[in-house]
Amino acid sequence: MLKNKNVLVAAIICLCLSNGNTAFSKDVGVVLSKIPGSNRAALPGNKNAVANFEEGSNLYKQGDFKGAEVAFRKAIELEPNFVQAYIALANTLDDQGKPQEAIAHYKKAISLDPHDSGAYFNLGLTLARLNQLEPAIAQYKKALSLEPNYADAHYNLGNALYTQGKLTEAVTEYTAAIRLKPSYAPTYTRLGNALYDRGELAEAVTQYKKSISFDPKYADAHYYLGNALYAQGKSAEAIAEYTAAIRLSPKNPAGYNALGNTLYAQGKLEEAIAQYKQALNLEPNYADAHYNLASAFYAQGKLTEAITDYTEAIRIDPKHAQAYTGLANAMDDQGKPQEAIAHYKKAISLVPNDAFTYYNLGITLGREQQLEEAIVNLKKAKELFQAEDNKEMVEQVDQLIQKINIRTN
Repeated sequence: MLKNKNVLVAAIICLCLSNGNTAFSKDVGVVLSKIPGSNRAALPGNKNAVANFEEGSNLYKQGDFKGAEVAFRKAIELEPNFVQAYIALANTLDDQGKPQEAIAHYKKAISLDPHDSGAYFNLGLTLARLNQLEPAIAQYKKALSLEPNYADAHYNLGNALYTQGKLTEAVTEYTAAIRLKPSYAPTYTRLGNALYDRGELAEAVTQYKKSISFDPKYADAHYYLGNALYAQGKSAEAIAEYTAAIRLSPKNPAGYNALGNTLYAQGKLEEAIAQYKQALNLEPNYADAHYNLASAFYAQGKLTEAITDYTEAIRIDPKHAQAYTGLANAMDDQGKPQEAIAHYKKAISLVPNDAFTYYNLGITLGREQQLEEAIVNLKKAKELFQAEDNKEMVEQVDQLIQKINIRTN
């Protein structure tokens, strides 16, 4: 019986095409104006402090963060209780890669005005970038308790909840953000991602298309729409969306990798290989692209090339279980069963519930006359296939176990 084919890795949700819309961005407006209904502090009466503050705001908008920092510090020196200046200074420090200093100044602003929703929001953004999700969520929720119609806070709270895998809660927050800011395209894409992860493909497609209707040049929406269409088996439509994503974001490897997978699924291996190579030209350390390229080589019978790229995927990502399985398949086909067995076992140690890896390991062990161990692994494969309701593979495993039992009797 044949080993299973290698499963391509699309990195469907975890690899976004761009980083520009992962958040609405810092609430820069907090330093100059109020969100309707908020309780943010008014500017102080010290005209020199306000002048330095406004100078810093202009420099910040121009991207001169160091100059802005100097101006904001001067404003605080002249007016030590200048809440907006502390927030603005924190924004500037965060943008200069000084998150801990930024956090201290956000907290100072909060201590001076506990009702400033923007301070909590910006503090949440900084904490989220440090992957401190629970503290970030607490700050977003505090901002929303003060300003329930704060669209940016709903959106970023949705992002943090999504990252934690709390999809239902994320959907709630994205929906609230859309109600408050209905023309912001990335929110529909994020909502689509959450729906996709819940297996609601048709609904996800609807959201991605809404995102594109508001911003036809939003590459991420085209990319994720391509993923959803691909998952629905609509290869031609998926290719059109991936092509659009590549046109709009030609230096991002994710689109090429995904397009390669769709071409692979159509049996167009040479075209798929060209796309994987383009992804790797842009990002040589793209582990999934190396894995997918190796799988395409494997499908062509080019074992040496396949082994090279499986090995490279593992070097980049030592926990890439699929790459170990692919490498094991190629090693076995090269007549190196003991090396294959070691790689299958490594894959199982990383992902203990992959039925096909146990199945492949059982086949190789059986061929090597390690029959008792072969049966143990095949029974484990059967158990997992049964849990997946994969009746065809359950039948194949039963047949294989029966043949081994005949050989041992």
